[in-house]
Amino acid sequence: MAIETVVGNRAWIYSHNIGRNAAAGTGFSMPIAVAPAKDGVLFVASRGSDTNPNQRVSKVTLDQEFIHEFGRVGEEQGNHVFLTGVALDRDENVYTTDEWLNRVSVFDNAGNFLHSWGEAGEGEGQFSGPSGLAFDKDENLVIVNSLNSRVQTFTKEGKFLSGFGTKGSGEDELDMPWGITTDDDGNIFVADWNNHRIQKFSAGGAHLGSIGHGGAGPGNLRHPSGVAVDGDGDVYAVDWMNQRVAIFNSDGMPLAFLRGDAVEVSKWGQMSIEANPDMQRRRRQVSNLDEQQARFRMPVGCAFDRAANRLIVCDSQRGRLQIYDKETNYADPQANL
Repeated sequence: MAIETVVGNRAWIYSHNIGRNAAAGTGFSMPIAVAPAKDGVLFVASRGSDTNPNQRVSKVTLDQEFIHEFGRVGEEQGNHVFLTGVALDRDENVYTTDEWLNRVSVFDNAGNFLHSWGEAGEGEGQFSGPSGLAFDKDENLVIVNSLNSRVQTFTKEGKFLSGFGTKGSGEDELDMPWGITTDDDGNIFVADWNNHRIQKFSAGGAHLGSIGHGGAGPGNLRHPSGVAVDGDGDVYAVDWMNQRVAIFNSDGMPLAFLRGDAVEVSKWGQMSIEANPDMQRRRRQVSNLDEQQARFRMPVGCAFDRAANRLIVCDSQRGRLQIYDKETNYADPQANL
C-alpha cells in the first residue's frame, strides 16, 4: 500500500529509496546534495567525514543502478576535501563546491574533470566556505558562502557578477546559510541555517520574505540545511535538527511534514544484508525495526525534479536518498466510493 501525505488536492507519495552507507560503489557516505539529470539519472555528492574520507560524486539511476563515481578525496584538481554542493548546467556538466578548498570544480557528464575556479577571501568573487549552489533562469551560478554569510552570482565560467548578504538576524541578513535554489522568476531561496528560516530574495538581492522561525511546531524550523521549489511554487525546507522536510505553499503557509517512509531496504542495502548473516541476526533482534529505519536521520539536502514532479531527499546519516512523487490533482479514492 502506498504511503501518502495528502493536503487538499496535493499528495506526496513515497516511491522508494536508493543507497546504503558505503565507502565506494553502490552506496553513499553522508550524501548532502543531489542533482537530477535526464532519463532518471542522479548525481549525488557524498561529503564523507574526518574519520571516513569517502568524498565523491556518484552517478546513479532512479532504478538503483550504479554508473560510476568521480571527484574523490584530495586537494589536486578534480578532487575534493569537503564537498558541499552539486548542480548541473543545461548541457548536464557537473559543478561542485568544496568549502575547504574554496573552489568550484567542473566536470563533464561522464565525470571527466574540465576546470576549476575560486580562491579564499572576503573580496568580490572570493569564497569563504562555499556550500549550496544552483543555476538561475539565465544559467548563471548562484553560490552560498556559509562562513561570511553572503550569496554571490557568477557566470558558469566563473566571472563574478554580483553579491549580497551580511551576517546577522535582521530580515535581509544571513547567519551560516547553507542550501540554495531558484524559481522560474529568478528569485533566490536560501536555507538560513542559524536563523532557523528560509529567506527569499530577488535576483538582485532585494529581500522578499522569509519562511519559518525556531521551533518544532507547524511553520517552525530548526537549522534548515536545504531548500527546493517545485513548479507550483511549493517550498521544501530540509529541517535538519527536526529531522524532517517541511512543506510550505508559495505564500509561506505550512502544508505538511515528511519524516521519512523507507520501511523497505534499498536494493543495494538488501544485497549487503543477504551477504552478511550477522547483520540478518542483528536486524531480527531490533524491535520496531520498520519504524526506525523508515525515518530521516539528519537529512541535509534535497532537489525537486520538475520533469518527473518528484522530490529527492538526502537522508544523510542513513546513506541514502528517499524519493517522493507529487500529485497536484489528487483525489482520495475512498471519497469516490
